Amino acid sequence: MSDEAKEAGCLPCKDAKTRELFAWNDLMPPLPDYFHITGEVYVANPGVDPLLVPAEPQGINPTILILNLFLCQRPGGWPRVWVWKPVRYDKKIETGYTQVDIMCEGDRIATVDVQNVT
Repeated sequence: MSDEAKEAGCLPCKDAKTRELFAWNDLMPPLPDYFHITGEVYVANPGVDPLLVPAEPQGINPTILILNLFLCQRPGGWPRVWVWKPVRYDKKIETGYTQVDIMCEGDRIATVDVQNVT
């Protein structure tokens, strides 16, 4: 985990579990076109917010979007109960994606095929 993520209050996401991930290119008129991905991440308490951030640098294939998962703990006292929390990432696009790889600390934890909505 990067020093910036630690300073921001982010927790390690090693072996993070995801479910119901769905990604789509919204190509319906009018312009601009948008990319969206939604799903859920299993977190250690309700005060943890999952966050998807584009990896820097991206890979060599411009049709595959690489997103890093961060688990950011909000301040305060939270019950120690595992819960599924929603996660979402949206982006205005010029051309659509075909696949999304979600990474956690350098390891791929999920691959999602992207649907086109026209």
